[in-house]
Amino acid sequence: MEQALKQLLDKQAITETLWRYCRGMDRMDKEITLSCWHPGGTDDHAPVFKGTAEGFIEWLWPVHAEMTATRHFVSNISIELNGDHAASESYWHVQLRIPRSDGIYDLIGDGRYLDHFEQIDGVWAIRHRTSIGCMTRVSKVDPAPETFDPPLIIPNNPESQTAHWARDKSDFSYSLFAEIMAGKNQ
Repeated sequence: MEQALKQLLDKQAITETLWRYCRGMDRMDKEITLSCWHPGGTDDHAPVFKGTAEGFIEWLWPVHAEMTATRHFVSNISIELNGDHAASESYWHVQLRIPRSDGIYDLIGDGRYLDHFEQIDGVWAIRHRTSIGCMTRVSKVDPAPETFDPPLIIPNNPESQTAHWARDKSDFSYSLFAEIMAGKNQ
C-alpha cells in the first residue's frame, strides 16, 4: 500500500508539472515555466527549437509576446515510473492568436510531449522534452461585431465587473492564489 501511495503521489506531481507548464506559458510567467525543468534540462521542439530549456524560453518569449492570447492544454497523460526517473506522454493542444498586418490569425495545433522526468531532492521536473506535432491549422479571424441585436446571451447581472484576465501577473488568478495562501479566505 505504501508503494502504491508513493507512485500515486509521484504521478500527481508529474501531472501538476505538466499543468504548471501550460499556466506559465499562458500567463507569460518565465519563473513558473522554467520551474518545470531541472537546471540544465533540454527541449526538442524541432524544427523551431532544439537546445536547453532556458534557451527555449528565451527564444519563445518574444515570439509569444507578439500574440494577443495563447491557450495551452495537456490531456491523456501516461506516466511510467522507474525509481527517480519517469517517462510521460501527454497530448497537447495549443491555440495562438497572432496579429499580422493583414488581420488576426488563429493557429491551432496539437501533438504530444514525450518527457523524461527526474526526481531530484524530492522534486519531479523535466530532464528532456521532445514535442511531436501532429496537426496544425491556421485560420483568419473574422472580426466580431461590437453588439448583437438581439443579444446572443442576455446577461443576468450586466452591471457586474468581470474578473480581469491577462497574460501576466495582473491576471486574477495571481490575486486569488495570493489571498488563499495568505489565509484571507476566512
